[in-house]
Amino acid sequence: MLTVEQATSYIQQARLHPLRDIWTGYDISQIPFVVYDDDQMVFINHPHPPTERPANLVAATSTDIHGIQTATIPVKIVGKDMQTLVPIAYHEGFHVYQHHHFTPIQPDFFTAMSYYPELNPDYRTLCELEAQVLRSDWDVDKKIRFLAHLGRLRRASLSHHSSLLGYERFLDRSEGTAHYIEQQARQTLYGIPPEIGEIGHGLTRFYQVGAGLCWLVQHVVTDWMHRVEAGESLGDILLTLSDAPADLAEIGYSGVKQTQTEQCAMMQKEVQAQITNLYANGTIIIAYGDVQPMYRAFSPATLTSLGDGRVLHRSMFQLIMPKHGKIACDDTITLDLMNTKQVVIENVPYTYADGVLVIDSPHIQAKITHVVRHADNLFHVIEGT
Repeated sequence: MLTVEQATSYIQQARLHPLRDIWTGYDISQIPFVVYDDDQMVFINHPHPPTERPANLVAATSTDIHGIQTATIPVKIVGKDMQTLVPIAYHEGFHVYQHHHFTPIQPDFFTAMSYYPELNPDYRTLCELEAQVLRSDWDVDKKIRFLAHLGRLRRASLSHHSSLLGYERFLDRSEGTAHYIEQQARQTLYGIPPEIGEIGHGLTRFYQVGAGLCWLVQHVVTDWMHRVEAGESLGDILLTLSDAPADLAEIGYSGVKQTQTEQCAMMQKEVQAQITNLYANGTIIIAYGDVQPMYRAFSPATLTSLGDGRVLHRSMFQLIMPKHGKIACDDTITLDLMNTKQVVIENVPYTYADGVLVIDSPHIQAKITHVVRHADNLFHVIEGT
């Protein structure tokens, strides 16, 4: 694992020799960064960095720090080695570029994440077939015909909640293009070609499928980057390229559907067992209501959208309320109930006095002010000043 000093040095080197032909107008040397771990933070190219640690320094992303959109690089998460770190720096730096140059799409992000049909076998079948087509050695026209057909079916299946289409369009445009930038940097700098790996069927799929569509549409749409910046998602552009039907039997629809049905049954059983075990051992429920501002940090690879307004986190999860404090969970099951605006955690020792809830256990830490206790293990955070 790299140190903050090593990671900072590698990003500085990347800024001295930027790759300027991976997206028209994107120049990593112009991007402000902050590189950090639990104890340190080092700002790069930031005009007036803060002296105190910002509350929203919680993930690898882009965020506003002292009025400046800044790429944030958590070394403990993305600092395995140089070949990992530098392409991700290009990725997160591109989110800063997006903030300044992309016409915004404003999804109801966390609500949509909780209603996303990650455990629906019909939806997962379409996602799996998309990845299969992207991995194939077919010609571009055939790939586009099948992917457009699958895309229309998949979008139709998202109609059960109004937030989902905007969520998909936002993610394949935001994370898909940033992952495309990351893949280009990795290929150009280290000779590692892009590939469609195990994509998953939740939040992580948008990174790889969105990037895969970038590599595809660049062959047939000359102004695709401009169209993406102007507001279209990669899926939007794809659907303009073909309205011809495709025979899904050719790519084994029935077999994939059977496999996904069996896998979903197993996953649903596993998830339900985890939830049952959580409640059986007792819980603490923290209702956060309409508190603002609020940030979440989590691992996309270890969350499951339950499709009914709930998200299950199996490793890292944080709920950060700058006016009140935060809840930080690690290596434990956490339920984020978007539908009722509550977080459910395991029953661990806590102290509560004068409206302050404090938890200091091996896997859960919290210090939250402006808290009302309604029962022994039920708390409500009220809007503070």
